[in-house]
Amino acid sequence: MQPYRRFHSQYRERLSLSDGTWAELRMVRPEDAALLREGFERLSTRSRFQRFLSAKPRLSAEELNYLTSVDGERHVAIGAVTWSPGGKEMGLGVARFFRLAHAPEVAEVAITVVDDAQGKGLGRLLLDRLVEAARERGVERFDFRVLAGNVPMYKLVQTLAPCEPEQDEESLCFSVPLGAPARGGSEALRSLLALAAQGALTLIGPTCRWRATSRVPPPVAYEEESRSP
Repeated sequence: MQPYRRFHSQYRERLSLSDGTWAELRMVRPEDAALLREGFERLSTRSRFQRFLSAKPRLSAEELNYLTSVDGERHVAIGAVTWSPGGKEMGLGVARFFRLAHAPEVAEVAITVVDDAQGKGLGRLLLDRLVEAARERGVERFDFRVLAGNVPMYKLVQTLAPCEPEQDEESLCFSVPLGAPARGGSEALRSLLALAAQGALTLIGPTCRWRATSRVPPPVAYEEESRSP
């Protein structure tokens, strides 16, 4: 018998963000394609570039299908929505992981929070739930990458799990163990997402295309413009 999972297809959780906005967290489903497209259109050019490493104008039908047709096991996505004054559902953010086919205990992470929802604690909430969902499925490590030259992210990852990243074109790839649940055990990850949600640091993915490259030194760019908020 499969053990009980909190994060199943019917998972829903309502909570209040730091500014008093009510939001609902739930698993992403195929019918969320239009919601995801509308949320993407609310991302600034800067946020789009940080997430996709390009000035992406739109999500294609194939991309929308891929990002919403999740199986809940290898590809898990938790979305956050709120409601307009007229009662229309509006997307706020999505946190997802993709388990590696050759190493299912490892998952790549991608997190996006729309600009007008940044700085309200949503990134921390989404990451906490994503970590829980990953542990339920036996995931032991998150792989993620950030733009090369992002000094605050580099320093923060070192406090979380001292390591050297792999260079992958214009980004750095990090591997972070989730560890066992413990009081304050996810604090470093929450801090990382607090910065990401503020726009100073951004997690992007997928995917880290691992290569046999030499270790890279700490980044030196963006020192002034990527300070921790």
